[in-house]
Amino acid sequence: MITQHRSLSSFVESRSKGYRLRKVELWNWGTFDEHIFTVAPKGESTLLIGQNGSGKSTLVDAILTLLVRPGVRNFNVAAGAKKRERDERSYLLGAYDRGSDDDGGVRVKYLRPKGEKYSVILACFRNQGIDKVFTIAQVLYLAGDQSVEKVYCCAEGERSIREDFGHLESTENIVKVLKGRGIRATRTFQEFEAWFSKATHVKPKAMEVFNQTVAVKDIQRLNDFIRDHMLEPHNWEEKFDRLLGHFTQLSEAHDSLVRVRQQRDLLEPVARIGEEYRHAKTRLDHAERLVNASAAYFAQRTVDLFVPAIAEEERQRKETAEQRETVKEQIRVLQERARLLRNEIENVGGDRLKLIPGLIAFEGAHAGQKRKAHGRFQEALDRLSLSVEVHDEASLVLVRRCVAELQAEFTAEAARLTSERDASLLVRGEARRDLVTCREELDGLNRRKENIPEWSVQLRDALCRELGLPLREFPFAAELMQVSATARDWESSIEKVLRGLALSLLVPDRYYRTVSQYIDRTRLTAQGRGQRLVYLHVAARPTGPGTKPDRNSLVGKLDFREGHSLLPWLKGELLDRFDYRCCETIEEFHEQRGMAITRNRHVKAGRQRHEKDDREQAVDPRNFVLGWDNREKKQRIAAAIKRLEEIDAVESSKIQTVDDATAQLQFQHSAILEIQRVTRFAEIDFATHDREVRRLEEERDAIEAGSSTLRSLKTRLSDTEAEEADLRQRDEGLVGDEREHQLRIREANTLVVNARSELGRREAGGRLEADRKVFSELDSELASPPLTTDNFFDRRERFRREQDRRIADLKEEVAPKQNHLTEAMSRFLRSAPEESADLSASVDYLGSFLGLRQRILEDDLPRHEQRFKERLNRNVIEDIGFFRSALEQERRKIEEKIELLNASLQKLEYRLGTHIQLEPRPIRDVDITDFQTRLRECVEGSFEDTAEANEARFIRIKELILRLQDEENRTWRNKVTDVRRWFDFLAVVIDRETGKSVSVYQDSSGQSGGEKAKLAFTILVAAIAYQYDLDPESSVSDRFHFVVVDEMFSKVDDQHAEYALELFKQFGLQVLIVAPLDAKARVTQPYVGSYLHAVKKNNRSAIYEMTAEAFEECAGHHETSEPTAAHHHDSA
Repeated sequence: MITQHRSLSSFVESRSKGYRLRKVELWNWGTFDEHIFTVAPKGESTLLIGQNGSGKSTLVDAILTLLVRPGVRNFNVAAGAKKRERDERSYLLGAYDRGSDDDGGVRVKYLRPKGEKYSVILACFRNQGIDKVFTIAQVLYLAGDQSVEKVYCCAEGERSIREDFGHLESTENIVKVLKGRGIRATRTFQEFEAWFSKATHVKPKAMEVFNQTVAVKDIQRLNDFIRDHMLEPHNWEEKFDRLLGHFTQLSEAHDSLVRVRQQRDLLEPVARIGEEYRHAKTRLDHAERLVNASAAYFAQRTVDLFVPAIAEEERQRKETAEQRETVKEQIRVLQERARLLRNEIENVGGDRLKLIPGLIAFEGAHAGQKRKAHGRFQEALDRLSLSVEVHDEASLVLVRRCVAELQAEFTAEAARLTSERDASLLVRGEARRDLVTCREELDGLNRRKENIPEWSVQLRDALCRELGLPLREFPFAAELMQVSATARDWESSIEKVLRGLALSLLVPDRYYRTVSQYIDRTRLTAQGRGQRLVYLHVAARPTGPGTKPDRNSLVGKLDFREGHSLLPWLKGELLDRFDYRCCETIEEFHEQRGMAITRNRHVKAGRQRHEKDDREQAVDPRNFVLGWDNREKKQRIAAAIKRLEEIDAVESSKIQTVDDATAQLQFQHSAILEIQRVTRFAEIDFATHDREVRRLEEERDAIEAGSSTLRSLKTRLSDTEAEEADLRQRDEGLVGDEREHQLRIREANTLVVNARSELGRREAGGRLEADRKVFSELDSELASPPLTTDNFFDRRERFRREQDRRIADLKEEVAPKQNHLTEAMSRFLRSAPEESADLSASVDYLGSFLGLRQRILEDDLPRHEQRFKERLNRNVIEDIGFFRSALEQERRKIEEKIELLNASLQKLEYRLGTHIQLEPRPIRDVDITDFQTRLRECVEGSFEDTAEANEARFIRIKELILRLQDEENRTWRNKVTDVRRWFDFLAVVIDRETGKSVSVYQDSSGQSGGEKAKLAFTILVAAIAYQYDLDPESSVSDRFHFVVVDEMFSKVDDQHAEYALELFKQFGLQVLIVAPLDAKARVTQPYVGSYLHAVKKNNRSAIYEMTAEAFEECAGHHETSEPTAAHHHDSA
């Protein structure tokens, strides 16, 4: 238990321990106007009395302004003033009263309304034990924008306003002037606070406890006392405003997402029915297209079938005509023979023997001519390797047909050989042109080190030569980068993506205008033809920290030519524009939302555009341009030259082989022409003449032998006439055949003319090309049985009837689907009327509807979902998490502070053999526990990234935020977010020997007012002792030993007020006690060594020192009297 009767030496010792207030000076502070007012406790505990409004709180607020951080200090709390009722500006201007203005409003009255004077407050602290003194001060003045500017000052030794802060002519260089006077001066409280803490060794929260000590004046509930005076409130408005702002953005994102999802759902039936409609409509359109194209198709097939048929009929007609000519010639021969036989019969006698030799010579001559012709004919057959014997007209016809087929084959073979020769000539020509290009490129590469094409080099050389610029300053992008050796399997894909950038000339910003003007006025030519040049204006760009690119990115597979000044810009350009993902599998390629490539030059440039390039120039390494070392490219081109030379040799050999085959074919073709010259068998029929020679010889022999000539002649005449009759009957049959051929030719010609006319009309109308595209399908439709001239018309009519039925069926299928589709479109437009400007409920807009749906699915929906998730998880849930974490951190700080208080309380004896310990218990309050639960539920499961989970979290967050936002719930919000209210504080009396609890005080229930005060004073002094780091047993201290209490004992009985004062004295604390002018203040007399009296006259305050006797007289009569000596000085 605290001993109330201590030795004089102990009392004196406690009065001199630590840094104690020696004096306070005020100038132009509040109602302390014009003069410098000095309060000089000289290290003694001091009682300051005065009536309400006399200036007591103004002095206290000056001390708070000096010691307590702005935003924390409590001005005029003894009077119960609101926090913003008084501030630094009101003290600077000298506010003293309120009145009404001309408009009926409230107007504050000021002693220094113009704000032209500066104010100074100063305090000096002395440590007698170690003989050290320091002074702190503040200079305050109004800036041009009427805001209060402050200069915080600190100096060793004792300083004064008159000597050290007077005659400051201007506030512009005030810091510099004060430093010139040997004073540390700063405009930041943090720097001043560091000086003060170093001098006094106080803990970081010491001045906050000092501030709370001033505010303690009434103790009713333990919880309220600890919450309001021992723990600092925390303003969560900034965090809540940030959370509310992010929630507003989240709500907007959610509304947009809901709208887009609704549009997606309404477009689903449009897409589904539209697909069914399109499928049916496509089949209908296709069927109608087939029917429309069938006219052209059948016209074309008429030409295809009947033109060859006409040719065949014409050939057969000619063969028939040729056969008729042969028959007619044979009839004429027989007629002449019959005439001669009749003449001979009439002139049987010796004249016949004279005639026969001439006939034999005639027949022999004809036989010789025709034998030669037959020899040539047979030789031609042998050249064609035709083993056939021609012995009559029919066999000749067969041979001619066979030769005609051979001629068609030879013609086709000649065409094939010509085509093959032309193809070889084309390949050889391309190879020789490539050889020239490769040799030129190799020559160029031998002259330079880079891989870029020769024409690019020539363009750059010409530019730099004409402008007199250094070549090194103008690299092509390709010269600064190359595919890494470990990524060569990606080379063709990377070359494909970067080729445009690679062949771009990089122009530094300082040369841009010069180069641009040159290019604009100059025709770009190289290698004898106009060229295209892309150049990039390389301006300065911000560079971030150099991060190593992902090895699976395109940039991560590149090496760079370090050392060039444009390389950082190029790297930045690559990261900005070519951040492609290199996908090992097509599945990874599909999943990638951004730009991506595969090894096979399959490029995804966005969500929609894809490209794959398998052209030779994209695959051929000779065309690769990346890199600054062309040795490998030269090897590739040298290999290509060798390969092209081999192609030249191979194709030349092929051409020679074709030429040899063509010569052989021409030799055989001459044999065909020889055979085709024989049109009738009579032209090579030497056997008939040989037989006639033999018959004439037999006749001659018979006449010479004396046989019956007449009988022989008549027999021969009868045979001749019978043979002539057979030939005439055959001729009549051939005439009928020829007429039949001519009729079919005329009919077929009519069909062909009409068909060609139809094709001509369609071609003129621009329809034929489209019609031809479906001919192959019509061919398949009519493939079995094949179209012929015999079944052509039946097949055509049957096809048209089948297609008409099919079209009718498809129209019946399309109509209801079209109606359902337009109804689905109408439903969507009613839900999204803003789309009506570009859309209409018509099948003509189906593509636009599907495009909108595609945009929603691929762009809008993922974008809104991503934005919703980002704002939910990154912003709102993150803010709630931070908010909850900050609340939890505040809770832990309170628990830690209570632990520190307990450490100090353990040093204080509460009752004999006991000490107090505070126990913070979680409060059982439905509002607070519900708030904590809701806050926890808002952040729980935040790693479950599904649409359902995100929606559920949004609803929970929305309910909580809307309640926090509602002004009607402000009381609830202030309650649940005040972490001090999360605890019920118990005071447990602990037996020092046993460590067991003796009694428990919960919120001072069941205690007298005095017991409550005693408990509160114990806790308060323990907090001060901890924050000041005081040791009551030490005789010397270098710590801060000053506190201010404002009307603390006004409602406490004398016994417990003395207990509190004994606690202050036990720790050697100098106390400035502010009290009203009444008898209650007498309890402080044994503990103070100085008395001050605040008075106010003519709206101006003053403080006077007074004796104990004067105080006794004033307190006894409850009235104010001015002491004899006023302590103030003239104006500075």
